[in-house]
Amino acid sequence: MLGGILAVALTLPFAVAYGRAYPGFDVPPFWVPAVRSALAPILTFASPVAVYNTYGRIFEFVYLLILPGVIGLHSVQKSASGRFERWATGVLVTGLLVSFVGVAGDYWGDGWGFGIELVGLLVLLVGTTLVGIASLRAKQIPAWSAWLAIVGGPGAIAATLLIGHIPSGPTFLFACAWAAVGYLLWLQCLPIVQR
Repeated sequence: MLGGILAVALTLPFAVAYGRAYPGFDVPPFWVPAVRSALAPILTFASPVAVYNTYGRIFEFVYLLILPGVIGLHSVQKSASGRFERWATGVLVTGLLVSFVGVAGDYWGDGWGFGIELVGLLVLLVGTTLVGIASLRAKQIPAWSAWLAIVGGPGAIAATLLIGHIPSGPTFLFACAWAAVGYLLWLQCLPIVQR
């Protein structure tokens, strides 16, 4: 849940910081002028490149923070599912770890991890769709949350075009799905904690 919330919260400032750090490199999305002045206080605490790298260095932890939710969901539905769910979870965990390494390399290693980041995001998006399908089959979480995970993979293309930034664009719908799944898992754990 925390990883999803962090990713959603960082998406706009991270994408706008990219445009400030590398002006003219890409055409900024249509929404940037509308939010640039509102985000100014969190975009001007250092040089544009330093701000952008700071957000990238924070964003890398999104993938590690989502990992416990993936493991938690697997433990909730492993008895109601089979080999496909275990395989899908393995794909997603691999995508999370490779994305973490790639994003860390991109923002701590002066861009060397960008290729790894792209591969990790692709695996992550395929994995989240597969886990969503497995969750739909297992029926241990509400169908709407499983569908949100399923749509998170293919919807990443539209989100990336709309947000105009990698890794926050492809991660956005994925993060929304895992914030919702994390909340549902948290609700399931509350009765156990309150005993």
